[in-house]
Amino acid sequence: MPKIIGESLASHREITRSRLFEALGSLMAEQSFESITMSQIAERAGVGRTAVYNHFGDKEVLLLAYMRQVTEEFTRVLTERLAAEPDPLMRLRLYIRSHLQMTSRYHVKAGMGLRRQMSGAGASHLTDHAGMVGEVLIGILDEAMDRSLIAQQNTLGAVHLIHATLAGQRLPNDEAHRESALALVETFILRGLGASEENVRHVTASALPSGE
Repeated sequence: MPKIIGESLASHREITRSRLFEALGSLMAEQSFESITMSQIAERAGVGRTAVYNHFGDKEVLLLAYMRQVTEEFTRVLTERLAAEPDPLMRLRLYIRSHLQMTSRYHVKAGMGLRRQMSGAGASHLTDHAGMVGEVLIGILDEAMDRSLIAQQNTLGAVHLIHATLAGQRLPNDEAHRESALALVETFILRGLGASEENVRHVTASALPSGE
């Protein structure tokens, strides 16, 4: 009988799932999702291969559960950060930073082409997860347009272009270089959306909440 981790069966399941998520995330930082095996995931998580299948039928099911957790946590944290900021351009800046920090923390950048490697149903679920995040950005852009802070444009098209820009970024480990990279992306996106140079300079020079 497998050894129980934690104080109860429920905590054992939660700890095991967390280990599997961490293992998948770290492996995706090193190689493509397509090349990852369940055996690799089990070994990296420090659990038996049977334990993996007790929780997830295959690696695609595991990935979808992992992406659901990442998306829900990102949306929750982002919503909390945005609630205290009244300026839509500053909220856009917070969105950009949070998005890049999320992909860096959870190693999901390696999975940006995941839809091509998954079944139709799996790809559809990934699209749903992306839609949860995109709705936050749509709200920011719509308000910025209503207040004439950016040019009038197709909101969904702008969301796709912003996400494509963010997907192509890799944040440096060095703190100074990391900050420069973030500032460059912020400036590029704000200008691309039609924000005035005065507003671009003001927003990118403004102090951010502690921890950003």
